[in-house]
Amino acid sequence: MRRIAPRLTAHVGLLTAAVALTVPATAGPAAAGPAPTARAAVAVPQFRSVRLPIKGTFKGPAENIAVTGTLDVSVITVPNAAGGGTAQIISSLDDTSGTGDPSGGTYDLVGADRAGLPFSAAATTTLKINPRFLLISPLVPPNPVVPPNPIRPVTVSVTLASTGAIGAVTATVGNPST
Repeated sequence: MRRIAPRLTAHVGLLTAAVALTVPATAGPAAAGPAPTARAAVAVPQFRSVRLPIKGTFKGPAENIAVTGTLDVSVITVPNAAGGGTAQIISSLDDTSGTGDPSGGTYDLVGADRAGLPFSAAATTTLKINPRFLLISPLVPPNPVVPPNPIRPVTVSVTLASTGAIGAVTATVGNPST
């Protein structure tokens, strides 16, 4: 009996602990304590990625170039708790080429660009950027022998709410106005 009593006591103790963890305790009258405080608003980052067809003409280093291709744009916003915040806009060209006028030469446009911009706590903000890409000229074969020219033929526009919510994302081809 001496051996059974300690084991039985241990089992009863474990059973009591298990029941105490699974069955909610009944609360007595609420004790006066500090009032619950409101939780601070948490700013949640937003992300959106779009694939945009691009088509248009811009003035290149030597001639006008008619461009067709695809632009991938990813937007990441990190809002502040009080509104506004920072937006990262990442633009990259995919299968994009151009034809020179009047030469008829084929240009390759390649590259990716990233811009970090603040957005305001106003109702909406439209951010406009001109990402930098590389223009590979067809003048001297093979093309990589000629150093690529940095160009900014595309304007990307992103509409953001003060909370960081991402609205319209568009892209146009043409020389940016200064």
